[in-house]
Amino acid sequence: MPAAPSTRPSRPWWRAAVALFASLAVALPLFGGTAQAAEPKDLSAGRSYTWSEAPDADRPDRGRQLTDGALGALDVTDPAWVGSTKGRTREIVVDLGGSKSITGIRAHFLQDWPSASVLVPLNVSFAVADSPRRWATVGRQATELLWGDGPARDEWFAWGVGDEGVPDRPGARAAYGRFVKISFSVHTRAAQLIDELEVTGFHGRIDGAVTPAPDRPGYLEPGRATAGIRDLALIYNGQYDNDRGNWTADELRPYLARVDRDGRPVGRLFDGVLMLGLLTPSGVDLGSGWARQPDWEWYRDKTFAPGGDLDQLDRAAGQVNAALPGPDRKTKVVLAIPNPGGTLTDFGDVDGDGITENLNADAVGREQALANQEKVVRWWTAGLIERWRAAGYEQLDLVGLYWLPEQIDVGPDGPEQARRVAEVIHDHRLTAFWIPHFLAYKAFQWQEVGLDAAAFQPNYFFEEMDPARIEDAAGIARSYGMGIEVEFDERAATDPALRERLLAYLRGGSRYGYQDAFVAYYQGVDALYRFATSTDPKTRELYDLVADFVAGKKIR
Repeated sequence: MPAAPSTRPSRPWWRAAVALFASLAVALPLFGGTAQAAEPKDLSAGRSYTWSEAPDADRPDRGRQLTDGALGALDVTDPAWVGSTKGRTREIVVDLGGSKSITGIRAHFLQDWPSASVLVPLNVSFAVADSPRRWATVGRQATELLWGDGPARDEWFAWGVGDEGVPDRPGARAAYGRFVKISFSVHTRAAQLIDELEVTGFHGRIDGAVTPAPDRPGYLEPGRATAGIRDLALIYNGQYDNDRGNWTADELRPYLARVDRDGRPVGRLFDGVLMLGLLTPSGVDLGSGWARQPDWEWYRDKTFAPGGDLDQLDRAAGQVNAALPGPDRKTKVVLAIPNPGGTLTDFGDVDGDGITENLNADAVGREQALANQEKVVRWWTAGLIERWRAAGYEQLDLVGLYWLPEQIDVGPDGPEQARRVAEVIHDHRLTAFWIPHFLAYKAFQWQEVGLDAAAFQPNYFFEEMDPARIEDAAGIARSYGMGIEVEFDERAATDPALRERLLAYLRGGSRYGYQDAFVAYYQGVDALYRFATSTDPKTRELYDLVADFVAGKKIR
C-alpha cells in the first residue's frame, strides 16, 4: 500500500540544518556561531595580573606565580606561596586579554597558626569588569576553615555561577567581562599566603552570559534605615570601677548638647544614644555568649532603675531642651540585646515552665537550639519594651535595638541566628542596629540577614598599624553600604600617638566622605565627658574637635 502523502510542507535543506543547529544551541554554549563542548576552560592560565600593593619582600611574587597552575606544598617555606602582611586590603586584578564568559573564580590560601603566624583571610571578594574602573562584585565567601590552632592547612575561596549566580540577573549562565579582581583584607600581625588563582569559563560570549551591573558603593546615609539618627553616641552603662558606668544627668548633658567650658549648652550634639553594657557583677561579658539570665536581668534592672541610667538620660534631655532655643527634641534611644550565644545548656527559665533554656546545638539539636535562642531574645525584648512603657520617659524616644555581637557567629547557624534577632526587632516595629569589627565574620551579609543600620569599625585606634587603615576601612564600609564608627577613649588626652589616631578618624571624615554618613562614636566609657570638663586646654580641644566633626566642619 503506498505511503500517505505528507501534510507538512517541504522546506529547503539549509533551513532544516539551521533548525537542528538552533536546537543544539539551547543545550550548548554558542561562540560566534560555533557550537562548543560545555566544559569550562582555565581562562587565567599564564595570564598577567597586578597587585594593589606589593607582596612581602620575604615572600615575593616572581612573576605570574599565581597563574602558573602550580600549587605550593603545605609548607610556608615553599616559594610558591606569595605573602601579604599588614597594610590595605589586597586586590589582585587579572587581565584575561579580552572579554570572556566567566563561570567561576577561585583563590587558594594557606593557614599555619600559631607556629608560622599565617592565617587564611576571613572573607574574599570576587568582581568582574569590562573596564578596571567599573567593577561588579559577583560574590563573596567567608572562610569555612576558620581561624584556629593546628597544622598547616589550605582552603580554596570560590565563586561559581552555578551555585551563586550573578547578582540581580536570575538565570545567568556566565558573567561577561575582561578583568577579574580578587580582594582580601590582611591581618595586622598574621600573614596571608596565596599560591594560585583560577578563572574558568569560555572564550567569547555564550548564550546566557550577562554583563554584571557595576557596583554602586556608598555609605549608609542617615534616614529611615537609621531611624533618623545621624550621629550615634555609645554610652556604656555596665559594671565598671569607680562607678563609671553609673551615669548622671550632668555627665550625659555634654553628649546631647555641645557645652562651653562652663558646662552650658550652646548647641545640639549627638541625635542618638546607644545604651549598652558589657561587664556584669559576676564578671561575665554580656557580649560573650556566656552570660546567663541573672546577668541579663541585672543589666536590665540597672538600666531602668528609678534614678538610674535612663532616668538620668531623660533628665539630661529635658535640661538641654530647656536651655536651647527652638522646639523641644526627643533624644532617640537604642537599647542593646546581649548575645545568647550557642554554648549554654542552662541559661535560665524565661517562660516559667520550670525548664531552663538550653541554647547548645550539640545538646538539643540545631533547630531546638535556634528556637531556644530566639525565645531568650523575645523574652528580653518584650521585657525591655514593657519597662520602657511603664517608665513613661518624656524626653526620650525608643527607636531601635542593637545586636551586641560584633560579628555573625562562626557556627553554621550564625546567619540564621542573626536573621531571627532582626525579625524579633522588626516585630516590635523598631530598627535593628549593628556595629561589626574590622575583621568581622560574614559582615557583608548584614542586610541579607535583615539588619537595618550598621557602622563599620576601623579598629585603628587600638593598636599600632598602617595609617592607611582609615582609608581601607572607609572603602570596605562603602562597598558594604555601611556607616563608620569613630573610635577613641580617654587615653587620647595623655598619649600623643593615640591623640593623632583620633584626629586621623576626624580628618578622614571629609577626606573619605563618611562625615555626612551614619556615624557611631565609641568613646570608651566616658572619654567625651572627661574631655568636655577638663581644665587642660589640649584635652578640652579634643571635645571641641569631635563636636566640630559632628557639626560637619572639616577637621584639618
